[in-house]
Amino acid sequence: MAGRTLNRRELRRQADQAEQNEAAVVEAPDAAAPAPKKTKAKAAAAPKAKKPRKTKAPVRLCARWGVFDGSMKQVAIFNYNQRPAADARLAELLAKNKGLYFLQVVKEPMPEPAPAEAASH
Repeated sequence: MAGRTLNRRELRRQADQAEQNEAAVVEAPDAAAPAPKKTKAKAAAAPKAKKPRKTKAPVRLCARWGVFDGSMKQVAIFNYNQRPAADARLAELLAKNKGLYFLQVVKEPMPEPAPAEAASH
């Protein structure tokens, strides 16, 4: 069973009145106290220049052909220029096994080239 709806305007009026009473009580003692010393405002500090972040070189990707089964498991992988071999493997799997197999491009990050050392000393 729901409770009685409160009159929110009346509650707000009471809260405002309580805040005014508290403000009046707080202001009265401050009026008797001596005025605090004024301090000079500090000059705004110059904004610090932000150092630009060093941008990372994008990762180089290598495209390859992947043969996948129905559950997205990679069955075989071939270099991109070996598309006929990938098609042959796909046809072999489709003929031999019952199920779904498909060919898809896979992009893998290329290994970092080893730094070339100076050969001539």
